[in-house]
Amino acid sequence: MASGNAWNLSAPEPFLPKDGEATLRWEEWREYFVNYISTFEDEEELTPEKKKKILLHCLGAKGLKIYNSINKKIRAPDQGDVFSHALEDLTEYFRPAVCVAVDRFKFYHRKQQFEESVDDYVAALKNLALSCTFGNLHDQLSRDQIIMHTANPHIQEKLWSRGKAPLREVIDMVKSAELTGRCAKAVLRSEEKSFSKLEANATTVLP
Repeated sequence: MASGNAWNLSAPEPFLPKDGEATLRWEEWREYFVNYISTFEDEEELTPEKKKKILLHCLGAKGLKIYNSINKKIRAPDQGDVFSHALEDLTEYFRPAVCVAVDRFKFYHRKQQFEESVDDYVAALKNLALSCTFGNLHDQLSRDQIIMHTANPHIQEKLWSRGKAPLREVIDMVKSAELTGRCAKAVLRSEEKSFSKLEANATTVLP
């Protein structure tokens, strides 16, 4: 497993080994694991299925037993991003309800910041959603957040009219609007420079 790790980092200690208590609080261990998995090379080859297998291996024997028991109760056969689903199911099991409520509050109030790209905004939402146990509603709620809290007022009206569009389509619409906006600003700056040069030349030739 370590051969794919770009920095040769050691895997986290098992969260719940066969005997004994958890080595860390779940939130701390999960962050440690997510950081570890992000250092792997060949991200395209590291599919959600492979990441899930690494996660289950790192849980430890007792942790794996717990996951297998809750997975049968919580979720139908895996669909979509099975790695994210596994993290959500484990988070729902190990964290108190009050913590989930706080994390959802943070998610719902996260707005896109001025000049923050939609890719960075979506990444921030995805990170916040890890603790929210949204399950199959993740994409739908992330889409709604982008529509409600985009920093681009010019695209928001179009997004409202496409309220039932899938998350990927909404992201692509915002990215297209971002690109158009950057191009328009570049043209405007170019025109301003040209005008300034003409104005300077006109001033120079005046008697």
